[in-house]
Amino acid sequence: MVKKSFRLIRTRFAEDIVAEAMLPERQQGKVTIFCAGLPSSPNKKGLLEFLAARGYIAIFPRYRGTWESQGNFLEYSPAQDIEDVIDDLVQHGSILDLTTKERIPIKVSSVHLFGSSFGGPAVLMNSHLSIVKKIIAISPVIDWKNEGETEPFGLHTQFVEDAFGDAYRLKHASDWQKLVQTDFYNPINHTKTITGQKIFIIHAKNDTIVPCDAVIPFSEKTGASYYLKPHGGHGLDLRHGFLWKKIEAFLKKH
Repeated sequence: MVKKSFRLIRTRFAEDIVAEAMLPERQQGKVTIFCAGLPSSPNKKGLLEFLAARGYIAIFPRYRGTWESQGNFLEYSPAQDIEDVIDDLVQHGSILDLTTKERIPIKVSSVHLFGSSFGGPAVLMNSHLSIVKKIIAISPVIDWKNEGETEPFGLHTQFVEDAFGDAYRLKHASDWQKLVQTDFYNPINHTKTITGQKIFIIHAKNDTIVPCDAVIPFSEKTGASYYLKPHGGHGLDLRHGFLWKKIEAFLKKH
């Protein structure tokens, strides 16, 4: 079997947002954007290769104010960051390779959003965009007020500050409270504008970091599809054969 080769580039969107993009050998007009959890490693090469091997231009952006991206974290909703990436892609029809300064033309006929944990709201809250065709949310935060037993909100944010330092740069420490005290980045408060038919949620019943309790009421309000896995905790990997079969079946639905 011949191993496929892909082109990995570093780029920027909307001036502030640094991202990696994995380009498949042949473009099919399909773009996927992966929205990571928090905290998480900025290295997603394996995942990007997995998606590129299935014909996607696979993009992994860093939210504003995190890792290499400019700005202040949570000054804008991370959902806005992802919308800005999409707008940039559609407007320019190209991706800038920061190494060579070459603008690589791309076709964007559809965008599929993949989000995990903290990245869940970023994908769910962009379901209203017409260019977005399908959304896969893995163990997503749906209601910030529904705290996990293992990692309650205050403990989690303190850990991020202590263990990751300037990887997540807030202008004001109080900006964390936007998550739990407002509708700033909270999908449960945006059900009227969420297009559930585009959404497939996968969540483990025994997830003690982000509980699955909100999945069913959210899905009933929006019409989203979901699968509650009996076990697996918070470490579900969309590349797992069993899960990918379910994801792929949903992606192929019209």
